[in-house]
Amino acid sequence: MDIHLLNALGITNCALFKCSAEEELECLTPELPWLPHVVTLDEKNRLQKKHTPSIFLDDFFLDAGEVWKGDTSFTLSSGFWTEQNEKQVLRLEALAINSESGSRYLVVKNIEEQFDEKRKTLQAARELLLSHHEIVGQHEYIRHKLNSVLRKNKRMQKLVPPIQQAIHNLETGVVILDDKGGLVLDNKASHRLLLCSSTTPSSIRVGELLKGIDAPASFLPTLVKKKAPWQGELYWQPVDEYKVWLQVTIHPVLQGDELTHWVYLFTDITHIHNKEESVLTASGMDSLTKVANRNLFTDTVKRLVQEETAFKLFIIDICGFKRINEALSYQSGDEILKSFALRLQAFVGNSGFIARIGSNEFALVKREDTFKNESSEQYVKNLIQKLTQTYTVLNGSEPNLGVNIGEANYPAHCSSSEGLLQCADIALQASKYQGRNTALTYSEELHKQHFAINELENQLRKAIDENQLKLFLQPIVDLTTGKIVKCEALARWITPEGKFISPEVFIPLAEKSELIFPFGEWLINEACNAIDALKGANLDIRLAINISGRQVSDLALLNQIKNALEDHQLPGSNLSIELTESVLVESLDVVSVLLNELRGMGITVSIDDFGTGFSSLVYLKKLPIDELKIDRSFVSELEKNTDDQAIVQAILGLAHNLNIKIIAEGIETQQQQDFLQSHQCAYGQGYLYQRPVAIKEFISLAQKLK
Repeated sequence: MDIHLLNALGITNCALFKCSAEEELECLTPELPWLPHVVTLDEKNRLQKKHTPSIFLDDFFLDAGEVWKGDTSFTLSSGFWTEQNEKQVLRLEALAINSESGSRYLVVKNIEEQFDEKRKTLQAARELLLSHHEIVGQHEYIRHKLNSVLRKNKRMQKLVPPIQQAIHNLETGVVILDDKGGLVLDNKASHRLLLCSSTTPSSIRVGELLKGIDAPASFLPTLVKKKAPWQGELYWQPVDEYKVWLQVTIHPVLQGDELTHWVYLFTDITHIHNKEESVLTASGMDSLTKVANRNLFTDTVKRLVQEETAFKLFIIDICGFKRINEALSYQSGDEILKSFALRLQAFVGNSGFIARIGSNEFALVKREDTFKNESSEQYVKNLIQKLTQTYTVLNGSEPNLGVNIGEANYPAHCSSSEGLLQCADIALQASKYQGRNTALTYSEELHKQHFAINELENQLRKAIDENQLKLFLQPIVDLTTGKIVKCEALARWITPEGKFISPEVFIPLAEKSELIFPFGEWLINEACNAIDALKGANLDIRLAINISGRQVSDLALLNQIKNALEDHQLPGSNLSIELTESVLVESLDVVSVLLNELRGMGITVSIDDFGTGFSSLVYLKKLPIDELKIDRSFVSELEKNTDDQAIVQAILGLAHNLNIKIIAEGIETQQQQDFLQSHQCAYGQGYLYQRPVAIKEFISLAQKLK
């Protein structure tokens, strides 16, 4: 490294020192005019450490010496500091460098220009945020004033001219409608912002605005029901040549429970949005949520580590956020992220530092000495409770979020910022395998489990890619005739070394990783191959496959099924889809659309494991369901357990009245079959008839029973 190289890199205003084996520092750039204010050089341009004018730099030499003694490539930064004398103020940064070649350097940078630029950026960010807060404050003031006036003057007869004149001259756009949506009053600003004309008055424009942002019919009634206003930022483009960002307030005015007026307030914030993203990013802020971004978060963690401050690091992940975006729209997803950040900030207050570090990941840094009398466990429990309360979004939906949290502690778990982040991420990934709203703290045991899971996940990925998985079939029989009417396709994994890995291990592993999607595609194609084999043996047997909750939320699933059936030239009537009840709880609306599409293709639909805790008559009423599968837990003790007998009889009676067929799972004894037969259960599945077997063996069995 030399001064010419630094110049080529654009680092021109810096002092470069080369460190000898004896840690003597020779200055290669002694001509810099500001350098004497920071260091003292002898006649051979060697730095005199004992006579260093800068106390800060003198202190930095202690840490720099450790860097230069080491054998590994490393760069240590002092951070910014200020030197001031009678003539000038210097903004400086020092770097101690141990290069790969074994050379050692000290660099002292004059960062006045960067400092000024950073200061300007931060000032611009502050001004933008203050401007935005001022607009929101104006809306709140106007909303409260109009609410007071309108509640006193239900019919507006007493709205005196001075008040009307004040509204008319406001810079904030105001539109007041009656309870039927008729225009009562508006002003010049609203005409300008909403592009009103004689043919399109503000009352119509308001309706177009709500329609343009896909607000559902339930949105306004929800505000009335909650007696609450809505505030937010909306992007609107009513015509090609006009696009605007608006700060919008929608306020229902009520007398008791009776709606009397709607108040709409509008302010153009396009200028803020145009500048905001670049300014906030440059100042270390996330442009959507207005909290710190990943870069500022990383710098903060590094600084705390350098200061040797004991702290806890939490990484917080919002569960299934991709599905929320797809189900509610990306605009609603952004609303939720902003609300989530506000809740997190309100909970943490000034006792911690928060940042958005991924699309749906946030981080929280909290010093050990800020916990006071509260344990870390109780703090996290309260945090989860706060973050998972119902969210209300513009389209009227009220999703309940789930979160997972991984915790790592400095210095207990790691002494470097990068290692600490890795520890927290390992704890986070482990918490995801334990389910929603789970928090785990890093440990060596957790690290070992994480390594084992990663290893198994890599093996499963390879097994899917190389078609090592096999499809086994288990018959479903008509309890009256004993004939096979259907079969369930079950994946089996036997490694090349002959090791059997249970589906109870690898199916949850696939569901909790992205492997569920290639696995699901493999399963659909293999199921069609199996149907081809059954048809080739002259067996007309419907084949059932299980679909996980994550597959249901993936928009590609329907196309995968359609394409597989078309490729194999098979009708949908050869295929049956089984869903667990937990899928219905989380995604009822999405599932309803999917099932109707599948039914339209001739595919039958079964609810698997019915009765295991999520059962609801809503499913049977709203969803196109052909079959229910009674879970094996109710069948295993059917001969002697009267509670199980009562539950099974109730399910059979309900299904019979709704014209839904019942399949009883886990039948292992003749007594269980006799009980189910006597209560008109249509079909049975279990070891009494056949364990899951390879396709050839299943075909041989089915041909014998044909």
